[in-house]
Amino acid sequence: MSLSETAAEHSRLHLLPQTNQLKGLMTIIRDIKTPRGDFVFYSDRVIRLLIEEGLNYLPVVDKEVTTPMGVPFHGVAFEGRICGVSIMRAGESMEQGLRDVCTSVRIGKVLIQRDERTAQAKLYYSKL
Repeated sequence: MSLSETAAEHSRLHLLPQTNQLKGLMTIIRDIKTPRGDFVFYSDRVIRLLIEEGLNYLPVVDKEVTTPMGVPFHGVAFEGRICGVSIMRAGESMEQGLRDVCTSVRIGKVLIQRDERTAQAKLYYSKL
């Protein structure tokens, strides 16, 4: 099943636009010959694109501000405060990208591991 078919089946799943930039970044980070430093740099760029796209789905309210030229600007502001939840040992690599895009963001942490007996997810730690 293709990604677009999977996204069509799940209304809450959103794909990043498959731009040439994203395809180029993904090609670099999937290449076995990519040096570690380049892998980290380009992975961080993909993470930032993902976070910035995710912010487009947060609720906003209309907001008017005055520009330095004294002209009103009709824009938007996020409704409420933004917080992130990092899944320890999996999502922590995305924390810095979130902090780079959203100043003063609060980040909680959870640790979820699979129970070897039942194969079900089990919450081991939560600080939200």
